[in-house]
Amino acid sequence: MQAEVTDTRTLFTHYRQVKNPNPEFTPREGKKTLPFCRKLMAKAEGFTSRFDFSVHVAFVRSLGKRHRMPPLLRRRAIDALLQGLCFHYDPLANRVQRSITNLAIECGLATESKSGNLSITRATRALKFMAELGLITYQTEYDPQIGCNIPTDITFTPALFSALDVSDVAVMAARCSRVEWENQQRKKQNLEPLEMDEL
Repeated sequence: MQAEVTDTRTLFTHYRQVKNPNPEFTPREGKKTLPFCRKLMAKAEGFTSRFDFSVHVAFVRSLGKRHRMPPLLRRRAIDALLQGLCFHYDPLANRVQRSITNLAIECGLATESKSGNLSITRATRALKFMAELGLITYQTEYDPQIGCNIPTDITFTPALFSALDVSDVAVMAARCSRVEWENQQRKKQNLEPLEMDEL
């Protein structure tokens, strides 16, 4: 009887749907990010288990775009991916400066088949769901000449900053800080400083 109970418990910790049921973002060794991005990462931790996320899902359900809350494995993928998005976020450009393939690998959401093909389906589904919620904009384009996707354009919407409790003032301060840094780099190269919209 005891053995049967143990077997039942182990079944719940093993998933057949995915190879990595607990994805986690791990940046490349030696890679650094901005202090603002670190704050975003801290605020985004456990996002899918919070009330704000449930409100966004409920709103999309009321529009008829979704029928239910995403499953646990998708929510874990969103949490891991959100950490990666925040880490690689550029406040000045309001873009994530990383390809979706590299993000998927860093977040543990990429799988390789026996034939050596890389699958990033979990990452793309998580991104599409976040775009449905209105938290990000996500655009990708396939280039048949090179045989792969052109680097994905991922931007953050005001709804994401609001859900993470990050004020417009904090976002603007981070952008101004980046403008100053960029102009310092230009000054070292004997170039004229530029305004925010010119950089």
